[in-house]
Amino acid sequence: MTDYRSTTTLDEPAIDVANGAESTHPLAEAGRDAGERVGHLAERATDIGIRQADRGRQQAANGIENVAQTIRRVSTDMQVEQPQIANVALGAADQAERIAQYLRETDARQLIGNVEDVARRQPLIFLGGAFLLGMAASRFIKAAGGTGAQGTGQGQTGFRSGTTAYGTFPTGSSEGI
Repeated sequence: MTDYRSTTTLDEPAIDVANGAESTHPLAEAGRDAGERVGHLAERATDIGIRQADRGRQQAANGIENVAQTIRRVSTDMQVEQPQIANVALGAADQAERIAQYLRETDARQLIGNVEDVARRQPLIFLGGAFLLGMAASRFIKAAGGTGAQGTGQGQTGFRSGTTAYGTFPTGSSEGI
C-alpha cells in the first residue's frame, strides 16, 4: 500500500491525503511538551526564589529593627554629653525603623517592581546604589570570613618598595617578593 502523506517540516502539521486528517509530527509534539515542562519548572523556581527572598526580607527587617533599637539606646546615653550627635542618631534610628517597616509590609515581588521602577527613572542613582551595596556586601563578607591571610597568621606583613621588602615575614613566605 502506498503512503499518501506529504512531506512536512517539524513546524507544519502532516496531512494524511488518504484520510484527509491532519496529524502533528512526533518530534514537534515532544518539543511542545518539553517547552511546557520547562515553563512549569521556571515557575516553580521563581516561586521558590520569591519565598526565599521573603524569608530574607523578614530577617533583614528584624536585623534593621535591632540596629535601630541599639542606635536609640546609644543616643539616649549620649544625650547629655553630645546632644547634636544624639539627635542625628535618633534621626538615623527613625529612618532605620521606617525601612524595617517597609520591608515587613512589602512582599518580594513588590520590592522587585519598585527597584525596577527606580532603575528606569533614575539609572545613575540606581547604579551608584548598586555599587555601594556591592561594596558594603563585599566588606561584610570579608569581615565575616576572617580566615584570610591575616586571620591565620600565615600571611606576610609589611610592604614592598622596588626590590626591598620592609616588615616581618615568616620563614619561607618571602617567595615571590
